[in-house]
Amino acid sequence: MMIETVKEKAIAHQISRFERGARRRLRKLAGLSPRLGDLILSFPGAAFAIATNSFDPDRTGEAVRRVKAGCGLKEIAQPMGLPMWLKRVPPEAFSGKLAALPNGEKFAQKIAQRIPQNPAYASCWLNWVSFAGQAGDDDFALWIAAQKPPFVRPVPVDRVPLRPLAVYAWFSNHGAGIASGLIEKPWQPTMRFETATAAMREWLDAIAERFRPVPPRRGPGRYSRRHGNGLRMVPLRTGPQLREEGRVMEHCVATYVHLVAAGECLIFSVRKGETRLATMEIRRHGQRKAYGILQLQGPGNSRVPEPVGSYAKSWVERYSADPASALLADDEEFQINPAAWHQLFEPYAAAKGWSGLESTSASLDRLLAEADLLSHGR
Repeated sequence: MMIETVKEKAIAHQISRFERGARRRLRKLAGLSPRLGDLILSFPGAAFAIATNSFDPDRTGEAVRRVKAGCGLKEIAQPMGLPMWLKRVPPEAFSGKLAALPNGEKFAQKIAQRIPQNPAYASCWLNWVSFAGQAGDDDFALWIAAQKPPFVRPVPVDRVPLRPLAVYAWFSNHGAGIASGLIEKPWQPTMRFETATAAMREWLDAIAERFRPVPPRRGPGRYSRRHGNGLRMVPLRTGPQLREEGRVMEHCVATYVHLVAAGECLIFSVRKGETRLATMEIRRHGQRKAYGILQLQGPGNSRVPEPVGSYAKSWVERYSADPASALLADDEEFQINPAAWHQLFEPYAAAKGWSGLESTSASLDRLLAEADLLSHGR
C-alpha cells in the first residue's frame, strides 16, 4: 500500500481549491514531475496557466522546461508574461484561462496590499483587475483593485462591464480632442467609485446625445406588430428599461442587463396597450442556432394566461432566426455616423484598439447598459 506523503497531501489540498474544471489537469500536471507539483504550491497562477493552456504552446512549453530544470519562479513566469505579484493570489481566483495582467513597477509595488483576503471575491477581483489593465492603465487597474468587489459572482474577463468607466478614465488622463472636452469631472485615483461612475455616466450621456435622432412622428410605433387581440412585443435593451420592467412586474429581470449587453439573450415585454402582461427571455439554442423561449413570466413570476403564451410562442417561431430584425426600423434609438464616432474615440483606439467600440448603435447600447450596471449594481 502506498502511503501519501505530507507534500502529496498538501498538493492535493491545494488542487481542491481551484475551480472544478481545472482540477483533473492540475493533478495530471503534478504527476509529470515533482517540481511541477511544487509549482502548484508555490505559484498557483503559473501552474494554472500551464495546466489550462492559457498561452501558446511554445511559451507554455518553455515554462515547463524551466520548471523541470529547477529554475526560479521569476524565470518560470517570464515566458508566459506572468507578473510576480500573481504568486500571492489564491487558487480560488483562477477560472477559465488567464488573460493579460498589469505589471508596471508602481502597480507591482502596491497591488499586494489590495489582493482580497476573502477567497470568495478572488475570481471576480482578478478578472476586473485584468480587464481594467487592458482597457485602462495601471493607475486605473490599481484603483479598481482597491474597490469593494462590485459583484461576487465572477464573470469572464470579456464580460466584465468596465469598458465605459475605463474609457472615461483614460480620456480623463490621456486623451485629447472632442471626447475629452465632454468630460465635466475628470477621473482621479482619489475618487470614490460612486462619484466616478456618476461622472462617467454624465460624460457618456453627452456622447449619446450626439447620436440620438429626433423622434419622428408616427402612429402606433415600430413595436406595433400586433396579434389579433392587440398584443405586442417591446424589446428591453437598456438598464433603465429592464429596471422599470422589473419594478412593474415585480421580478428580477433588471439583473439581466449584463447578459443583454453581452448579447447572450434578448428580453421582451409582452403588452396590451400600455399594460405589461409578461416578460420573455429568449436565447439561441440547438444546432440551427435559432431562438427559443427560455422564460416567460407574468407579474411576480406568475404563470401567463394561455392567449399570452400562445402569442409569445407563435411570435418567436415566426422570428426564430433573428427576433431583433422584426423590431428594427429606420428610426433606431441611435444613428451612428462612423466618421463622427471615429473622431470621438480615435485617440483611445490608437492606444487600446477598437474592440467594444465599433461604430454601431449596438456598441453605444452596450456602453450605456454597462454604465447603468456599474451605477446600480453595487
